[in-house]
Amino acid sequence: MRNTALVVASVLLFAVSSGTVAAQEQRSFGEIYTDCGLGALIAQGVEDKGTADVIAIVSNVTWDLGTTAISSNLTSPESCARGDAKTAAFILQTYPQLEKELALGHGKYLDALITLTGVEEQQAFVSRVRGDFAAKVSEAGFLESARVDKARLLYQIVMSHS
Repeated sequence: MRNTALVVASVLLFAVSSGTVAAQEQRSFGEIYTDCGLGALIAQGVEDKGTADVIAIVSNVTWDLGTTAISSNLTSPESCARGDAKTAAFILQTYPQLEKELALGHGKYLDALITLTGVEEQQAFVSRVRGDFAAKVSEAGFLESARVDKARLLYQIVMSHS
């Protein structure tokens, strides 16, 4: 517990004082931890920006030491800036249903995902997402992956086709 508190305190201090610039979007380390990753999803409903930032940083550090925030900034920086947090949160919350409906090719959760992404060519979108997701599901080790990792992968696939 003490080590976790030290890590959180160190990251908070570093995030506040950091002038480090991230690739592509020119985000500081602190902005990556507040605007990206699972922490940003958790804190998105908090109205007070200062409180939301602290919640995002603590959540990102506690969950996976911020690797999700950093990787989302590097691999899909637009997800941090555009507010795709609702889509990511939806995928995380409804992942088991989405997985089933992707296998079927239709369903109310898949329809909601289409609405969230705003894609116009819905059939082509579903076909591409299904194909990419099926390829990942068949890879060794996928079934043993944590739900959050599966949801993150699905989110990346969805965003690459939206």
